[in-house]
Amino acid sequence: MGNPADTASTSNANGGAAVSGGINLTSDQASIGGDVVGRDQVVGGDEVHGDKIVVQLDLAKVWETLKQALPENDPLPDRLVGALQNFKLYHSRLWEFKELHNALNDVVFVLDQFSREVERLDAAGQTGNARTLGRLWRPVDQKVDLLVEFARTIQHIGTPLVESNGSWQGPPWAIELRMAAQRVNDLLTSANYDFAALYDATYAFSDAAEKHMYLADKQLRDTAGELFNQSNQLLGEFKP
Repeated sequence: MGNPADTASTSNANGGAAVSGGINLTSDQASIGGDVVGRDQVVGGDEVHGDKIVVQLDLAKVWETLKQALPENDPLPDRLVGALQNFKLYHSRLWEFKELHNALNDVVFVLDQFSREVERLDAAGQTGNARTLGRLWRPVDQKVDLLVEFARTIQHIGTPLVESNGSWQGPPWAIELRMAAQRVNDLLTSANYDFAALYDATYAFSDAAEKHMYLADKQLRDTAGELFNQSNQLLGEFKP
C-alpha cells in the first residue's frame, strides 16, 4: 500500500515555512475528533468547536527542540515527522472509507422499497408498469449519482473517477454500480420495458451494491487496524 506524497508547504505570517517529511511544521494546531462538550468552549487549555476538540500543539517548536537536544544527524526528529505523516495518511484513508460506507449504505437503504415491489410483482405473476416502478427507482438513481460524484473526489482510497470519450476509469464500486443502474434505467423506459429483464437487472444491481458494501466495510476495518498498530508501535506503553 503506497503512501501518497504530500509535499505542500505553507508560509507563516513571517514569510517562513518549515516542512519536513511532507508535514507543515508551521502549523500550531492539530484537530482530533472528540465528544461534544459544548460550542467554542475551552477545556484544559484546548478549544472545543462544536463536536471537535482543537489541541494546541506547536509542532515546529517540538521539532526544533528535539533537533537542539539531540546529537547532529540523529534520526529521531525525522522519524517523528514520518510517524505523524503516517497518522495523517491513515486518518485520511479512514475518513474516505467511512464516506464510501455511508454512500453505499444510502444506496442499499433506498433500494429496498424498489426491490421489494419488484419481488411482490414477480410473486403475484404481475408485470407492473414502467411509470410506477420508475418513481420508486428514482431515489436509488439519485443516490448512485451522489456515489459517482464522491468517486470523482477521492484521493486516498483509489484513483478518482474520470470519463473520457465515453469510457470510464476509476474505482470499481463506482463504475459497476453506475453501469448496473444504467441497465435498470434503460429497462424502465416505456419502449424497453421488460419485467423479466428488469427483475434480473434489479438483483444484479443489488448484488453489486451488497458486494461493494462488504468490501468497503472490510477496508474500513483494515485501515482502522493499521492505524491501531501504528499507534502501538509509536507509543507502546509510553507514560509521560
